[in-house]
Amino acid sequence: MIENMRKYTGLMVVVFVLLGAGFLFTMNDIGTGSTGGGGPTVLEVHGQSYDQQAYQRMGEQTLQMCSAVGMHNYINFLLAPNADAMQYAFRLGGMGFNYFNLPTQGGISKQELNRFVANRVILQHAIKDMGLYASEEEISEAIKNLPAFAPNGKYNEGAYAQFIDKRLGRLGMTEKHLRELMRENICLNKIINIVGGGLTHTRVATQNQLEAQMQTITLAKITFNREDFVKKEKPTEEEIKAYWEAHQDAYKTDEQRRISYYYIDLPKEIEEEKKEEEKIEASTPKTPEEIAKKAADDKAKAEAKAAETVAKREQRAAEAKKLTRDINAFYDRILVSEENKKALDFAAIVAEHKGNFLQSKLFTRSSLPKGLQGLALRGSSNRNKSLAEVIFSTPMAEKDYDRVSDPLPVGDTGWIVFVLDEVITPEPLDYEAARDKARDNLIGENATEKVQQAAKDARQAVTELMAAGKDFDTAAREKSLTPVQVGPYQRNSSPANEPSAAELHNVASGLNPGEVSETIDEANRSIFIYVEKRELEDTEENKLRVDNAMQGAKIDLMLRTFLNWINHQYQNADVKGLATE
Repeated sequence: MIENMRKYTGLMVVVFVLLGAGFLFTMNDIGTGSTGGGGPTVLEVHGQSYDQQAYQRMGEQTLQMCSAVGMHNYINFLLAPNADAMQYAFRLGGMGFNYFNLPTQGGISKQELNRFVANRVILQHAIKDMGLYASEEEISEAIKNLPAFAPNGKYNEGAYAQFIDKRLGRLGMTEKHLRELMRENICLNKIINIVGGGLTHTRVATQNQLEAQMQTITLAKITFNREDFVKKEKPTEEEIKAYWEAHQDAYKTDEQRRISYYYIDLPKEIEEEKKEEEKIEASTPKTPEEIAKKAADDKAKAEAKAAETVAKREQRAAEAKKLTRDINAFYDRILVSEENKKALDFAAIVAEHKGNFLQSKLFTRSSLPKGLQGLALRGSSNRNKSLAEVIFSTPMAEKDYDRVSDPLPVGDTGWIVFVLDEVITPEPLDYEAARDKARDNLIGENATEKVQQAAKDARQAVTELMAAGKDFDTAAREKSLTPVQVGPYQRNSSPANEPSAAELHNVASGLNPGEVSETIDEANRSIFIYVEKRELEDTEENKLRVDNAMQGAKIDLMLRTFLNWINHQYQNADVKGLATE
């Protein structure tokens, strides 16, 4: 079965939208004593048993389906151990990454998979106990909002029909299952409202927190650049070899992969050179008639050029849609081949489709086949994820069809479907091959340690002089240090001389004027700051920001309360079985 795991990875910001989207897989009858085909019990929750078949259906297969339709945040809600982990997952989702990867990608542990399945059962019990319900109209509307069926925010009935006809049946499901599970998901939204919807932060606490961020701050910084310490490092050959021996596992060859693929794209648009033809007028229009005629001619030319541009744009859009139909028709041939239980012959399917079959040589993550190099996936859900990232995260599954990718939109208009043919795993490098890299790493670690220590020593020396009565600037210069002023500025502004302005603002907002921060260690430097001024302007805009922050704090508190609730339910569900051992 071909995995549908990387097609939609978008983040929906508002929690009710997150939970109102559909959740796809089988809904179990929680009233029975056991679930599955009667095999050995893998998991038991609330006294209800699940064998391996049911456990897999409730777990891995459900996770794959969620990923196929863009339900990454639903996965986060049932897997996140706490609110901080979930917020981190949301932030990663906004950048196109998943905090919880699917089991087949090696990203979810057995314990996390067990938690996911158990939490599903717990939710089903809660829905029954609370008497929750979702109408048919609610279910239909939620289905229309699924990312898989509304990729551009507008429901696509064709995409839905294709999913029902071509994808859902491969997992042994019907449209009835989809609607039943959508009902379950809507009820989860209602549970969150019941559990945490009535809670809110105090306005004073929220206002104090936000005002700390809105302050105008003026500070002085003292910087120690890591590169200055790198230049001073001269490790001996014995030190380099000893370092390599202690870190041999870190020095390996690059992983290599080989793929077969079908790639289509539109020709690049040729930008016509704009050459203004100099026309020598026999005479400048002077009469009202001549001036009016020239204005009319200029307008007609501009309108004709605009119409030509629109026509070209529409033609290219039509050609792009044709490419989409082409790749879907090609992918359908693969699905039909699998459904007919034929051995995968990717080259034959490409030839049958009258396409261009391409086969790469072995390549590394940084050296994709010519024509695919630098390609990123398009669409808001992909957040510019690179094609290389997708290829190198595809598992080398035992079954051929499981090594076939989904149709992937790449570049501005292109599409690709690939088959993973071969994987060469990394092998350890000997000392000679690893020496230069080991030397660089040793120098880097030494420089990092020394720059951090130098900053700490300097801070201590400056604060001791300040305790003796000297001002910050005098104390710094006595130690041959040069303070650099940053600001005045607010957190949402970025002074030209400080790339980490927001982070420094956060630190300064927790200090009083006249205080020195602890050292702040960054990738390329270590610094400490002195707060000169902290001021807050009382404006209507700032008051509105407090109101908005109150709403955000309410949602955050609601999510934290829900996670505390479901964690408590998990502790009381008597979860046990082979999956927990």
